[in-house]
Amino acid sequence: MAPADFKTQTDLVVQFLFADEDEIQQRILDSIESDGEGSTEEEDDFDPVLVADKLRTIGDALNNDPRFGAVMSDLKTAAAKETLEAAFSHSVEALCETYSATAPEVAPEVQLIKTSVALGVYVAKTAPELKSKVQNALSSFLSNRVSGWVTQQGGWDKVRDLDE
Repeated sequence: MAPADFKTQTDLVVQFLFADEDEIQQRILDSIESDGEGSTEEEDDFDPVLVADKLRTIGDALNNDPRFGAVMSDLKTAAAKETLEAAFSHSVEALCETYSATAPEVAPEVQLIKTSVALGVYVAKTAPELKSKVQNALSSFLSNRVSGWVTQQGGWDKVRDLDE
């Protein structure tokens, strides 16, 4: 998977992570209709809806952590100042420090993925007005911080199957 492919896949995963049920159903219908029309095996392995669904499950499980609420005011202030991407990255790193202390056996990249997705889902649910900005920040964060690791694992479809 080339770096450009990773960015495209990441954007699709994040898009479906924040998608409503109608958008997801439309994607499923579109993929059913296009099966067999010149698709390659590599394309068939990657399904952004399945990856997003797995990441959403992880995010929802972590959203009960009170530390997520604590970063909301910082993110809202940053959004008003147009610095949400930097604040999002800083918040993920701060939350990861806490989690890595309690689960040091988990790869740092997995911690970054879990925490960034959980924070993104939390912000989108609790501050819907920030949804598009957080979607962009999450996509950028994942592309910049974990692209090499996800590529080494074999892509998003392989990361989805990790049970860490």
